[in-house]
Amino acid sequence: MTGSAAPGSAAWWRQRYDERARRRPRAGGLTLAAITAAALEIADGEGLDALTMRRLADRLGTRHTSLYRHVASREELLVELVDHVLAEVRLPEATADWRSALAAGARGFRGVLLGHPAVAPLFVAGQLLGPNALRAREHALGVLISTGWEPATAVHVYLTVMHFVIGSAQMDAGGAARTAAERAAMAELFAALPESTHPVVRRHAELLNAPDSDQEFDFGLTALLDGVALRRPAP
Repeated sequence: MTGSAAPGSAAWWRQRYDERARRRPRAGGLTLAAITAAALEIADGEGLDALTMRRLADRLGTRHTSLYRHVASREELLVELVDHVLAEVRLPEATADWRSALAAGARGFRGVLLGHPAVAPLFVAGQLLGPNALRAREHALGVLISTGWEPATAVHVYLTVMHFVIGSAQMDAGGAARTAAERAAMAELFAALPESTHPVVRRHAELLNAPDSDQEFDFGLTALLDGVALRRPAP
């Protein structure tokens, strides 16, 4: 397998790619795609703690030792699971309008992360260097550079937007997203605070809890892209 390199690291992925190039699939045998698909079903339905190698093997109807030809440990499995989820991200069509393409990609990426809340925390556990991550990176940078961005700045733009999306989804998956009922309860709490200690929060109790997580994300993304646009060189 991939030796002593830390799963998810650049060195690990480089070894991983080399192994994939050399490996010959077995007809009718277990595949990495089948393994990660089953792992995602467990994580979505039962939570990440339920995802063990033995539980996964049971789901696939095989021995857990059979999994080790593809992933040497649960840690490696989780790295591959993250890249499997990234395959769901639909890349926006290449267009001369870099901003709309970047916004569409960001919203699509967030939607995928919110669709798998148990897996979302894994996106900050390591570097995103798998095949599907590189597919998205190639596409986004290609769109930016082809529409006039200097390569060095395009890299910063791509990473900034990607990190914003991941951070936002992390908060929502971790429970920061609030339902209408929860927002109403918080407004009541703020409105009941003493005027002497929290006059501003009390006065604006309704406003502080009016936006839902989608509205917060859209506002943040718009503000971010507005700022990014100022760095774009003049045509």
